[in-house]
Amino acid sequence: MIRLTHNFLLLTAFLALSIPGVCLSAERSNARTHGALILSFDDRNLRDWETAIPLFEKYGAHVTFFVTGPIKGEAATTLKKLSAHGHSIGLHGLKHLNADAAVVTNGVSGYWSAEIAPQLAGCRAAGIPVTAFAYPNSRRTEETDELFRAHGFAHVRGGLSGVTPYDPKGERRAGLRPIHETDRAFFPAAELHARFRLDTAIAGEAYHTDIADLCACLRRCAERNEVFVLTSHGIHPDAKHIHMKTEWLERILATAREYGVAVLGFDEAGNGRRP
Repeated sequence: MIRLTHNFLLLTAFLALSIPGVCLSAERSNARTHGALILSFDDRNLRDWETAIPLFEKYGAHVTFFVTGPIKGEAATTLKKLSAHGHSIGLHGLKHLNADAAVVTNGVSGYWSAEIAPQLAGCRAAGIPVTAFAYPNSRRTEETDELFRAHGFAHVRGGLSGVTPYDPKGERRAGLRPIHETDRAFFPAAELHARFRLDTAIAGEAYHTDIADLCACLRRCAERNEVFVLTSHGIHPDAKHIHMKTEWLERILATAREYGVAVLGFDEAGNGRRP
């Protein structure tokens, strides 16, 4: 039985506002959802991800966890738990290989057989639904996009470059605008289900994150009914380098709720396809 969470109701309202002719339910008649945040976390930070479940529950948020390595044992157990809480599970490569280079070395079929098929088989064996793949280091080509499309994936995740105008201390770097003023970091909400590749900004001190700028991105999503895609890795109060500080995550989720921005996993953003 489907559990009607806060985020499910946000998704219902988001779709109703994005697709002409669909009416809001009575439960949402006085509420409005504008735009969406597609938030994901990468690699194999299993303990961090599981620890964060109550925080996501607090704000009715669904996110995606893109995992590296084999899907078995403790990893499979944790991923099944995350999936049971409404989050999406995606693949990030068995060995985190750069797809473009791996295809050059091993060919398309060799790359798929060595890097993707074992993870997909592990998810199937564990009963974990998968609809999306995130390119390690955002390294991709049109050929690799078509490879995942041909195998039935609903989405792949690439990357946005040159959208981090501040250093970790918040000092301005010449020539770059704040992310919320960078049009290519957003797209109309009405296009979400039709988009195969979703390109992401990345959060963490190593990526020069300015949390106030990210919150402004959510305000822009609400005002313009747009989608913003954001990625990090682990989640911890003292997170450094490429990881998400728990304080940042809560501020992001609280801001999304304040502005009525739906926080959706890749499965919810999908087009019904599953490999």
